[in-house]
Amino acid sequence: MTKSEDTIVAASSGGDMVYKLLRQAILRLDLPPGADLDEAAISVRYDVSRTPVREALIRLTAEGLVSSTRGRGARVAAMNLANLRDFFEGLDVLQRSLTRLAALRRTDADLTGIRAHMAAFEGAAARRDVDQINEINYAFHAAIGAAAQSGYLHTAYLRSLVEGMRIGHVTFAEHDGVRARQHEHLDATINDHRTIVQAIADRDADTAERCAGEHVELFRNRIVTTILSLEPTRAIASSKLTG
Repeated sequence: MTKSEDTIVAASSGGDMVYKLLRQAILRLDLPPGADLDEAAISVRYDVSRTPVREALIRLTAEGLVSSTRGRGARVAAMNLANLRDFFEGLDVLQRSLTRLAALRRTDADLTGIRAHMAAFEGAAARRDVDQINEINYAFHAAIGAAAQSGYLHTAYLRSLVEGMRIGHVTFAEHDGVRARQHEHLDATINDHRTIVQAIADRDADTAERCAGEHVELFRNRIVTTILSLEPTRAIASSKLTG
């Protein structure tokens, strides 16, 4: 196992361990879209019975990272970067709506948790720990979504955040040159986070919604800029990650 996998194993057990290891492999694209997920092979790799493997696959299916077809078994869910416009339209609506509601409905405990995730993100950004940056960013936005107290919207939002993690990793994996712009992007992200959190703290719903939309645009611009900067053949290949 890798050092990262060893860390997960040390902190987890059973189904939770398998879930975290598979989720990490899928988000990093170590398990690419369309890859078969054989229960027997996974149980051997992680030295567990098939029961925790099935539990992990059920959780990953609920997140939209795994799909199951009768006769084919489980596979890593397909990706299609040609649908980026649809993805960002959905993310924009969900993020603006939930951030606005969070400003109106958040509790003091919600705000404390959101601020803790913001601080953790800034620490990961300072270390340039890409895996932690992605995971903590997810936790930060998920906490804002939870503070909105809107279950249906929050569930849809979590799936969008997970898909956003995969899309983001495609651009990093496909184009090393993006690392030269990473510092600038992280600084802009941190500024966005701080502005959003302040608006939520002030219960300023209008500002919270506006800043949430601008934050989606920051992400969209990063992805689109990276894809457009790829060599034509690589750009075409990355847009057809359908498995």
